[in-house]
Order: sequence, then structure tokens, then C-alpha cells
Amino acid sequence: MIILTAIIIAVASFGKYVDGKIHASATTILEDRLKPGPLLSHRFDYYGTYIDDAFSTNIISVDTLLAHKREIMDSREQTDKEWKAYLNTYLVPEEDSVAHLADKQMIDVDNKLDAIFDLAQTDKASAQKLLEQSKIKEDIPSITDKVNWLTDLQTRVGQEETIKMLNLIAIFDNFMIGSLALAIMLIGSIIYEAIRNRKEKQPVKTPTKMSATKKKSTAKTPTKKPVTKKK
Repeated sequence: MIILTAIIIAVASFGKYVDGKIHASATTILEDRLKPGPLLSHRFDYYGTYIDDAFSTNIISVDTLLAHKREIMDSREQTDKEWKAYLNTYLVPEEDSVAHLADKQMIDVDNKLDAIFDLAQTDKASAQKLLEQSKIKEDIPSITDKVNWLTDLQTRVGQEETIKMLNLIAIFDNFMIGSLALAIMLIGSIIYEAIRNRKEKQPVKTPTKMSATKKKSTAKTPTKKPVTKKK
């Protein structure tokens, strides 16, 4: 019974440990890998679609940029919140480095755009010159490449976390199988000992009168010799 109790305690303790690890892994996969995917996709669209479209022509024009201002600012308002939410998730070291490098470039591009938009309200010629000197068009590919890399990283790290979780579940399964087999063996041993002890405690039967009488009746009786007549 002591061994069985120890097995039950071991299974319960290890089960609690595995449950905590699985819960932590599942939370990490959901919060830090699955949810950031769409956020990064929206951030990519902001720089790779809305801003990049304003620079799609061969000649960089402040008028073209102003024509896209409304959609650029609307997208920025949405994706700024999402990008900050992403930065607040758990980032692995290499991810943290790339994310903060991209963040600096994003802030730089947004500040340049704000300066051009503000100047264009009063002096379009100066705004055009500032746009040509800003090199925003050259900065966009670098930003989108980093966002793409971060998006791919979510899948890769998520897969690694999932594999770790599945391996832990497999270890627990093997532990449970071994514990169950040992428990069955111990129960069988206990039942066997109980049956043997019960037989040893049964009283020994004494011979009855019936058996004594039967023994007496089976004893040999003397045989009579045949008598021969004299002639």
C-alpha cells in the first residue's frame, strides 16, 4: 500500500508539473506567436502598400504623396497601436533586436512624412525638395524586409514551442503507462498474498468417527481352513 500511495503521489505531482508546462506553452504560442501574426501583416501593409504606393511612380511627387495622405494616416493610426502591442509581447533575443531596429526606422520614416505633410500646407516647393532628400523610398524595402522576417519568425518559434509541448506530453504518457503497469503488478501481488494468507489460517481437519469405523471394517478377518472327511 505504501508503494501504491507513492505511485499515486508521483503521478499527481508529475501531472501537475506537466499541466503547468503545457498551459505556459499554449499561452506563449497563442499570445506571443499566433496573435502577433495579423498585427505584423497590417504593419507591413502600412509601409509596403499605403506608403509605397505613393512612391510607385518614377518621379517622386509631393502631390502624389498628398493624394495618399488620408489612407496613410488612417492606416498609421490603426497599426501604431498594433505594433506597440506586438512589442509588448515576449520577444526572443534575435526577434527583439530586429524588432527594435525596425521600430527606429519606422519612427524615422513617419517623422519625415509628418514634416513633409506640414510643410506642404504652406510651401509645396520646399515640401517637394524635402521629399526628394528624405530617401523614404529607399527606407521602405528595409522596413518591409524586417517585418517579413519577424512574421516568418512567429511561425518558426511557434513550431518549436509546439514540438516542446508535444514531447512533454509524450514523456508524461510513457510515465503514466509505466506507473499503470507497476500498479497492476503490485495489486496482483497484494491479491496473491491475501489468498495465500487466507489458506494458511484455515484450521486443520481432525479424523471423524465415521472414518475410524470405516478403517476398522476394512481390516482383514481370519479365514477358516476347509475340513476334510476321513475315509
